[in-house]
Amino acid sequence: MKILVVCGAGASSTFVAQRLNSALRAEGLGHQAHAGNGSSLLYELDTADVVLLGPHMADTADDIRGLTGERGPLITVLPDDIYSDLDGTRALSVLREVLAVPAGKSSPAAEITEEGNSMSASRTVTVASSSGLHARPAKLFVEAVQGTGSTITLAKGEKSVNAASILTVLSLGVEKGDEVTLTAEGGEEEQALDTLEQFLTTDHDA
Repeated sequence: MKILVVCGAGASSTFVAQRLNSALRAEGLGHQAHAGNGSSLLYELDTADVVLLGPHMADTADDIRGLTGERGPLITVLPDDIYSDLDGTRALSVLREVLAVPAGKSSPAAEITEEGNSMSASRTVTVASSSGLHARPAKLFVEAVQGTGSTITLAKGEKSVNAASILTVLSLGVEKGDEVTLTAEGGEEEQALDTLEQFLTTDHDA
């Protein structure tokens, strides 16, 4: 996931991006924030997943969103106190808010077989979206996961993550054409996998 911080000329952007990266590392999240500036913003919009704008850019935020459309990056304005955020936790909180998805159905307890093992089902699918699971498709995917009511894990290669968390889903770096494995637990596993397979095999960037 590419996180772009734009606060004006660049110095303030670098300050915020560095602190945010410290907070991301402290929580073991494999994402990287990059500093941009007003001059380069238009050229970087197409490659960013999330854009964090400095508080003085609030008046231009809607105009910037208008340039990107529905499939562009997620854009939000940082709070006025962001420059006093010395450990990056305030910026990380804002990042979590912009990536937040509505609370879904609570996952039911996994059904137990007579042998006492949790029932589960898995399926490997090929991702169709032209930009993979970047911020917007990932947000929609997590909403779909929460809507199944099952416990879902998503794996790419040897790495497996909780599919109900957008930050962990984004950490997989899923691109178009990648094969991923879905595993469902908690009842109605096949129905959950049908729903999520349909999502992943649809090009949401078409």
